[in-house]
Amino acid sequence: MKVVIVGGVAGGATAAARLRRLDEQAEIVVFERSHYISYANCGLPYYISGVIQDPEINLTNPRKLLCPFSCPNESAP
Repeated sequence: MKVVIVGGVAGGATAAARLRRLDEQAEIVVFERSHYISYANCGLPYYISGVIQDPEINLTNPRKLLCPFSCPNESAP
């Protein structure tokens, strides 16, 4: 199975992860226009208030997604 997912934030990343669990042999490509695949919306108030100092803790980049799910990502320039 070949699947192309347009948009890699919460819905796209969730769809890619679910597809990978359902079919380990599927060819899954995620297209995202930003440099980050997904981010933790619920963590933003903690970052803004200063409870969390490192903004990277709320973000997922292509490398983090590629490792466990073997999904290539095509980021727009």
